[in-house]
Amino acid sequence: MRPFLASRSIRKAALRLVAALALAAGMTAPAQAQQAQPSPEPQSLLQPAPATLDEPILLAPPITLLPQDGDSAGGFGSSGAPAEPGDSESVQGIEISRLTELDPESVGILDPEHGGFPGNLWRGTERHTVERLLPRLPGALSSATMRDLARRLLLSNAAPPDSRPGESSERRVNLLALRVGRLAALGDFAGLSGLLEVAPQRYDNEAVARARVETLFLEGRGGSACTEVRARVGELESSVYWRKALVYCQILLDDLDGATLSLALLREEGAVEADPVFFALADSLTGLQKLAPSISPQTALHLAMFQSTGQPLPVGAVEEASPGLLVLLARASANSLEQRTAAAERAVRLGLMEPTELAELYLDYPFDSDQRANAISASELLSGAEPRALFYQAARGQDVPAVRAELLNVALQAAREDGSYGLMAQVLGPLVAEIPLQPEWAWFAETAGRVLYAAGRFEQANAWLTLARQESLIDSQAAMAVTILWPYSRLAGSLGPTSEGDLESWAAAQRGLTPEEIARRQLLLRTVFQAIGQADPLIWSDLVGVQSLSPDARPPDAATIYALSEASQLGRTGETVLLALLALGEEGPGEAHPLVLHEVLTALVRVGLSYEARLLAIEAAVANGI
Repeated sequence: MRPFLASRSIRKAALRLVAALALAAGMTAPAQAQQAQPSPEPQSLLQPAPATLDEPILLAPPITLLPQDGDSAGGFGSSGAPAEPGDSESVQGIEISRLTELDPESVGILDPEHGGFPGNLWRGTERHTVERLLPRLPGALSSATMRDLARRLLLSNAAPPDSRPGESSERRVNLLALRVGRLAALGDFAGLSGLLEVAPQRYDNEAVARARVETLFLEGRGGSACTEVRARVGELESSVYWRKALVYCQILLDDLDGATLSLALLREEGAVEADPVFFALADSLTGLQKLAPSISPQTALHLAMFQSTGQPLPVGAVEEASPGLLVLLARASANSLEQRTAAAERAVRLGLMEPTELAELYLDYPFDSDQRANAISASELLSGAEPRALFYQAARGQDVPAVRAELLNVALQAAREDGSYGLMAQVLGPLVAEIPLQPEWAWFAETAGRVLYAAGRFEQANAWLTLARQESLIDSQAAMAVTILWPYSRLAGSLGPTSEGDLESWAAAQRGLTPEEIARRQLLLRTVFQAIGQADPLIWSDLVGVQSLSPDARPPDAATIYALSEASQLGRTGETVLLALLALGEEGPGEAHPLVLHEVLTALVRVGLSYEARLLAIEAAVANGI
């Protein structure tokens, strides 16, 4: 080879080195400038990203007082295995015991006193079972109760499961990385950020480090993110992801020449086809071309870059967004009110956002006084989230309890018809709770009781049922409310059968349903009653041949059901919760096959999660129009 001709691989390595050096050089000047005039860290990434970073970049690694990989001071050595608890040595007659380092796979931010599971969460479960099943945990869970269980499972401070005897540690899958990946898929960035803060950073693998950087970007902490990016790009075999993150860091530093050079190298290596959205955003931020109106962010890095452009989202972006991006899209002021509301409604349905935030968005809709005063008729001319927003504004601003109750009654009936009942039960629940619990309001007991049960406000819901019982002899609407609500009372924890009904009398009180529809609802209620230990005179043979409520309900997977039953009978809490979530799937309890729902609820009760089983049963009842 001629001396002056470089090979393609050498030229790529040289370009990569130039890009890394450009980043290091670009970071030095801003760091010095910030020492003279500090720049406050942005509160969030909801505003366009600043040209400077949030904090000075360390150009040399920090000094640590903790033992490093390969040190002889204990903890994890180069093999990654923890020191034995009894490991000690004698120096001049003094015995020195070495402190063992916390297993990074066991760290978490929840303990039993703060909603977490016990430390023996995985006792009795083999490690390979968790390694195989945890990656299958769904991200877009349609049930708030399921999401809460998943979050607690992933964030609890608990010892990892045991490996099989003789199993090589080199073949282990990093459970911390699996937990991080599932939290990101769930969109729980608050939990993810907390877990990453307590996780030992020196044991990050590619997936954990990537999640750490994306969380920092989304929190608006570009300086901290780019410090990590700089370290990763400096590695000999850095992945394409880190080099794309390098481009964004160079843009944040206003190093457009360096960013252009890095982009050219990535293009030459054929990376455009794998991620065209990234290149469209990068070209827009470097001024090479305008951003096409159809470009939508698909990852956390995309969203960070997109919001740096200051442009609103394209139509349909919310429907295509992953759960992890919904809350950020709902809070991004650059997006339209309709887009923010659509994102917030999806986020509330998935348990990612508090209903109060959605209520605040509903208040931003510009309805006039006439529309609010005539909300029932005005809502018929609206579409999308507008009717829900109008009903919320009208009910919230109404001081007369009778008018407010009527508005709430119509709003919740409309929600049952358009499939948004579970959502509106959460949003309107606080307003329903403000209606006076007095005899003259007994006619409202059915509406109030159902929405409060659905919102998990069991004590308040039971109070309305008690009022209805007291007034049932003189008020036919109150008597009807008792019959309609008692199944919810049983699901919420009422002891034993009540004097006013069973599933036969409940069926007789139904209006507007065909006999087949009533029988299907009886099947669901009989199923969940039995699972949580509630008896009913209706015998199973009377329901033979009745189809489940959901025609699309997946038949039970035999292996999953048997594994779930076995795990719960042996008291394996973590394994039971994981298998229960897998059995229900993304569709949740509302779409579950009766056999699947029964086995899941039964298993949760066995391991002491009766309250969660009741919540899932109520979710199933609400979702199926009961």
